[in-house]
Amino acid sequence: MSEARHEREELAAEYGALAQLLEDVRRRVDLLNTTLAELAAAKSALEEISSLNEGEELLVPVGAGVYVRARLAGKDKVLVTLGANVMVEKSLDDTRKYLEEREQKVRDALQRSVADYQALVSRLREIEQRLRASR
Repeated sequence: MSEARHEREELAAEYGALAQLLEDVRRRVDLLNTTLAELAAAKSALEEISSLNEGEELLVPVGAGVYVRARLAGKDKVLVTLGANVMVEKSLDDTRKYLEEREQKVRDALQRSVADYQALVSRLREIEQRLRASR
C-alpha cells in the first residue's frame, strides 16, 4: 500500500471518529442549554412565589403541559433536589444562591463545550482539505 493511500485511510478514520465526537459534543451543548433554560425558569418561579401571600392559589406544572391548582402553604422554605432522589429544605435566599452557583457551573461547562466543538470543527475542516488535496 502506498504511503499516500495509507495516510488517506488514517485521515478518513480520524475524520469518522472526530465526526462522532462532534455529535456527542453537540448533544452536550444542547443539554447544557436546556439546563440553563430550566435554571432560568426555576429562578423566575421563585421570584413569583416570593411575591405571593400564603394561601394564594397558583398553578404548579406537573409536566407535559399539565398543571394543578395549589395554595401556597408557606414560602419560607423550598425543597431542592440534590440528586438520587435526595432533597434538602432551603430558604428562598439559599435556593437563589444555589441556582446562581449551578447556573455559573453550567455556563462554564457550556463555554468549554463550545470551545471543544469549535476545535473539532476546525480539525475536521483541516482533514477535509488534506483529503481533497491528496486525490
